[in-house]
Amino acid sequence: MKIAFILGGSNYVQSLYRVTIDCADALRDQGIEVDFIFWEYPGQLKANDRYIPIFGLSKETAASKFFSKVFASILGKHIYYFLFSRFFTAQLYRAINHDKYDALFFHGQTCIPMHKGVNKNFVVVHSCKSENLLGKLKGVKRWLYRKIYQKIYGSKNLLTVSKDVTSDMLTGIGAQPLTIEEIYNGFNFERLKSEMQRPCSLTLPEAYIMSAGRPDRTKRFDLLLKAYAKTSKTYPLVIFGDGKRLNALKAQAADLGISDNVIFPGFCKDLLGTYRNAVLYVSSSDVEGLPTVIVESLISGTPVVATDAGGSNELLTGELGRWVVRRGDVDSLAKAIDDILLDPPEVSEKDVAFLDYRRVAKKYADCAHRSMERTNGQ
Repeated sequence: MKIAFILGGSNYVQSLYRVTIDCADALRDQGIEVDFIFWEYPGQLKANDRYIPIFGLSKETAASKFFSKVFASILGKHIYYFLFSRFFTAQLYRAINHDKYDALFFHGQTCIPMHKGVNKNFVVVHSCKSENLLGKLKGVKRWLYRKIYQKIYGSKNLLTVSKDVTSDMLTGIGAQPLTIEEIYNGFNFERLKSEMQRPCSLTLPEAYIMSAGRPDRTKRFDLLLKAYAKTSKTYPLVIFGDGKRLNALKAQAADLGISDNVIFPGFCKDLLGTYRNAVLYVSSSDVEGLPTVIVESLISGTPVVATDAGGSNELLTGELGRWVVRRGDVDSLAKAIDDILLDPPEVSEKDVAFLDYRRVAKKYADCAHRSMERTNGQ
């Protein structure tokens, strides 16, 4: 059997690759050939992975960049992707000789420019699209884009990384897929624990509360700062990540009088090494899919306080569920931070055993077999 994970404009250091590589390795152990396919150069190619330049998507040539920039500026990026999908798909399928694959898995937003070519293959949805894609839109523009996304995700075989993402796709986007089911991100716990033992390149306090991510409107680090200001501030707060909102967060920390207690190290290339000295991880997001940072925290033995965004409720279950608070609730988040530090629970990979990469890989294999059966039944 031969399958491909299509990651498109991603690369080897971004999250789409990080949450798929373990499952790909498990599938390869089963004798299944797995290729990663990129249309942006991801770095030195690994194994059988493929870099396929797509004119109008890839940024490696001036002509492709110019073509994309002109039409995206006129139409808007996703309308451009929507209208030119047949053009993009034809290039991809010609380059990869797609008939040699038994199943294709379009990860993340790769399905938007490639939606005309998904056919009976699979789209893996990693986040809640109604907020990410429609969140700032209003009126006729919101109606138009919602219709476009309904077309893109409709009549497809969708795999979502959490129940919350499933609900969002059906109600928030209003898509009518052929099929929809959950397929969690899979993790090799032993590999992650080993990497967590490597020293971090940053100079950090001996113990701290941490959070991480690009500081965009969905991560709600502004909410975290407000909540932290209301806590006893037993430990400093370290927020990893870089982006255009970072300066606004630093100004907010100053306004709240907590600048001396909050550290913004920027992007951290070896984030796994930072969990080791963290006494608590806090996820303050309004929107998530299946938060990798929560999984990594639990594997490292770091307890978590989280808002009820995305799959947080599916990761923090049983006794750990008491540390899930309503999104947007500053006072509840502050109280949870103080309370959990008084009596921190013991956590480990056992709390997320259902994410074992071998179990998740079996589901990918089952999907590929179903795809083969559908093809042979034609």
